[in-house]
Amino acid sequence: MESTTSVSKGVFLFPNGFKKTKHSKKKPKRNLFESLSKDSWYKTFKYNWNVVENQLKELHEQTYSILLNDIVTYVKLVNQEHEYSTLEGIIPSATLLTGVNQPDYVNQFLALIDRVREDVTPHVALINSQDAQTVKHLVESAVWQLIHGQDVLDNSAANDSFENSSSDKVKLKKNQCTLKTLLNWYQAKYVKQSPKKYKPITKKALVIIMPDFESFNCNILQDFVMIISSYVQSLPLVLIFGVATSVSALHKSFPYHVSSKLLIKVFHSHPSHVYMNQVLENIFLSHTSPFHLSGKAFELMTDVFLFYDFSVTGLIQSIKYCMIDHYYGDNIKSLCCVPEQLDEAINNLTKDDLESIRQLLSFRPFLEVQDCETKIGLFEDDNFFREILSKEITKLHDYIHSFYLCIRLLSTFVKDLPKNTLGKTVRELYAKCSSECVTSTQPFKECMQLLNFQSQMKLAETIKAALKDINTCLQVTTPVKPLRSTPSKNNIHNITLKNDLGQDFAKTIKIHLMTFLRQIENASNDASVFTNNDMDAENDLDNVNIPGNRYKLKEKLLRATRVEKIQSEYEMVRARFVCYLEEVFTKGLQPPYTQTFHEILFFSDVANVKKQIVGSPRGALHTALSNPMHYLQCTCCHLSSVDSISDTLPDVSIAYKLHRECGKHINLYDWLQAFAAVLRPDEDDEDRYKDVNIQVRFTRAVSELQFLGFIKSSKRKTDHVMRLTW
Repeated sequence: MESTTSVSKGVFLFPNGFKKTKHSKKKPKRNLFESLSKDSWYKTFKYNWNVVENQLKELHEQTYSILLNDIVTYVKLVNQEHEYSTLEGIIPSATLLTGVNQPDYVNQFLALIDRVREDVTPHVALINSQDAQTVKHLVESAVWQLIHGQDVLDNSAANDSFENSSSDKVKLKKNQCTLKTLLNWYQAKYVKQSPKKYKPITKKALVIIMPDFESFNCNILQDFVMIISSYVQSLPLVLIFGVATSVSALHKSFPYHVSSKLLIKVFHSHPSHVYMNQVLENIFLSHTSPFHLSGKAFELMTDVFLFYDFSVTGLIQSIKYCMIDHYYGDNIKSLCCVPEQLDEAINNLTKDDLESIRQLLSFRPFLEVQDCETKIGLFEDDNFFREILSKEITKLHDYIHSFYLCIRLLSTFVKDLPKNTLGKTVRELYAKCSSECVTSTQPFKECMQLLNFQSQMKLAETIKAALKDINTCLQVTTPVKPLRSTPSKNNIHNITLKNDLGQDFAKTIKIHLMTFLRQIENASNDASVFTNNDMDAENDLDNVNIPGNRYKLKEKLLRATRVEKIQSEYEMVRARFVCYLEEVFTKGLQPPYTQTFHEILFFSDVANVKKQIVGSPRGALHTALSNPMHYLQCTCCHLSSVDSISDTLPDVSIAYKLHRECGKHINLYDWLQAFAAVLRPDEDDEDRYKDVNIQVRFTRAVSELQFLGFIKSSKRKTDHVMRLTW
């Protein structure tokens, strides 16, 4: 960094006299991932993420299809009926409550525009707050898009002038786009026609969409509404507002004389957390997903969503980053695939890959329970190890199937319980169940006790809901390829395997739940009550007649008040049912870290991705200014220690290091002297600080530090600045 000593100068161009020849042959562009596409881990990652993207697209369409249909139907009604035209100056408008997070709803408004174009009108204008700095700019942008329709929305940047060679396009400049121009264009297109060329034409509505209503200037919007209200009789205008908070924001922005010009209909969108639950439960927290998050990693993802930005898109990208980190450069993660591709992935593993699998921590407990002959075969015979690996991964898939099923069943049974500390959603239960053995915790025991007090009708409804979850789980079951019938080693039968989970486990639960449901519905709720007074009646009479026997009389009176109650038939069935649930959950809700080879399917490296997902801008800024070599990777910025200063550092870095040595108030003259001493250590004090070049560089460095928020000007002393960070 000799001639480019300041990073504030940005990009530097160094011409080297190279001139491109006219007949130069273009080299074919090489794809960045061309070398990666041949690796098995990359193929598996690409296939799995494409599946996830398709599922996300389908879920998004299903989630917002009803909402979009309602809005399009409302716009159709405005376009077809003429009752609104009888109301003088009233503008039909729709208010879409999108929630607090705007970035996730960009695609929603784009989908709305497509639906309105297809079903109602091609004249749609999308106005953002940055395009409406004044009323003039707002009107020009709206009229421009309404006249040119598809062209402006398809091109993100519109030019100041627009000319089209086709005759059916209107040639207009941006400053010519006024409401009077729009009125003349609309009448020429849909109203005025010559008698010879008369054709019945359906008038199309003019839809103006404002997705970020809170970001607009209130006065500009008020003037815009009042202006277009005078054109409603001639132009079928429809306004659609995207409101992030509530309808009250609309009424606060518009006074009565403005809001009286709007005929508002409100449409509610799904809140961010509801859509987040749908994404997690339907796509990621499912046995059909080959990639899974550990408890701590899942808590990190949800905490970032709930406490930072409420962005579902950000959550999905964070999971994608975890998925990339899980697969990257490790061919054994190619086993993290759908069961149909498992055998092929195992056969493609090399000897080094098999050795890496043997070094997994979860392999050691599995190895310790085997006999000596099997242990030798697992280390020396690769074919035998592949066979065992295939069986264990299949067993792991069966465990995942039962694990997610039990989580959904537990959510069904405990979500309506009072003082439920386990959680009411599937994601909350997954975070607990994947982090610890939840069946041994006190909240789980309390929930089981509360189930012992449920009414007969409520318990029957809960069991029916649980049966629906089981049927859904069995319908979407991923087919598992059968294992090879001929093992590669005879002692495979000596392997200790406990493969009693999976689809058979779900079918067994279904049968038992149906049996308990029938018993609970037919059980009697009457309990018989009896006393034991009659058994000792004669003896008591004899004892009472004995004078002075007050102790016997006291016992008799206590027995008379004692009532013994026998449990009803329903209570006995309910007690057996709760005991059965405890056994099922104890078996199916074992944490993932207890399973063999869980590292292949579950991502658990939280510390590595936390610093990437949860950024620390202050720490990164301090590192960049204290040690520029960390990011620039240049030899000129190399320092013997972090606290040392060199003249080869960027100017802002030198100024930052010097300002850290000062107190609350920094004298600019002293700061300049120290800055000049670092850059010109061999010159005299008077010569170096009087150098104009040094003064300019120092002024720029101080301005950059002020922009970054490290210092600010002081009102107490004009030649001092105040330090803001410590």
